[in-house]
Amino acid sequence: MNAHPNEPQAREQYADELMRRYLELRRWAVENWPNTAQPLQASDFIATDRELQLLLGARLNSGKHADQRPANAQNSQNAQYEDVTPMPWP
Repeated sequence: MNAHPNEPQAREQYADELMRRYLELRRWAVENWPNTAQPLQASDFIATDRELQLLLGARLNSGKHADQRPANAQNSQNAQYEDVTPMPWP
């Protein structure tokens, strides 16, 4: 798979265009919903919104920072893991 010459910009443009089209489709779906007794609402699209955000966030940007080393790996050249212990709750 060939990389786009300006990949970060291409990713941003893709995400913007996909969101624009999705919002347009969602608007059309609400306006043209045939069951007037149970109209579509914004809450009907929560799961779709979440999946789209996952697609545009995690998947679209996977491997984006693959060349960066974890902070603790800079101190220990032979570290086999990255410390991911969360901070304690206050």
